[in-house]
Amino acid sequence: MIRLTLIIATFSVLLLTVPDSCASDGISVSAGPMISNLEPVDVSYGEKFLTPGTSIGLAVDIDAPGILDFRVTGEYFWKNSSPTGWDGELSAFLISIMPLASYQLMKDFSVFAGVGGVYIIGKYSGSDDFGEYVEADGSAAGFTFAIGAEVVLVGPISGRLEYRRCFADLKTDNAVIDGAASTVYPAAETDLGNSQFCITFPVSIFGSEESVF
Repeated sequence: MIRLTLIIATFSVLLLTVPDSCASDGISVSAGPMISNLEPVDVSYGEKFLTPGTSIGLAVDIDAPGILDFRVTGEYFWKNSSPTGWDGELSAFLISIMPLASYQLMKDFSVFAGVGGVYIIGKYSGSDDFGEYVEADGSAAGFTFAIGAEVVLVGPISGRLEYRRCFADLKTDNAVIDGAASTVYPAAETDLGNSQFCITFPVSIFGSEESVF
């Protein structure tokens, strides 16, 4: 949770340091909480780890004049053990940066799509198929695409429904097995690809008629 707090603090500083002149140039900034049901693409995750799981995070949008926008998101995903299944834990931080093309279909309703980069930091612990308790962590970079729609709800608050698909692979050459550091050879390759439906409630901070400032 400490890393998630740092991500949120970074986004907050970003909002505070954007110059006031941006508003006069037609640039608007919004930010809001995001929640999703993140599901790994690899079917073995669902069978063993009982996924999908929940992710929560923060989305920051910088909207420029025209169809091109810019979105930065930070998410924390977790999946705890189950008394009827797996005995371990999964957790991950996902940070994405994505340019988006948006189009307003009607007043207060728009659609968007985009492709960008994602950085994943993951941690795993649990028993493997041989009864050994394995602990491992690592990070990987990949890319993600998104498509969705957004509607203005009331004042500066909007609602957004978004589908995301992420592509990323992780290679691990060391792990802690039954409490002892061990070398994994050949390196284990893990598919960190995932899909998710996200619900976000962005609040316009400044730059639009209904903005908070």
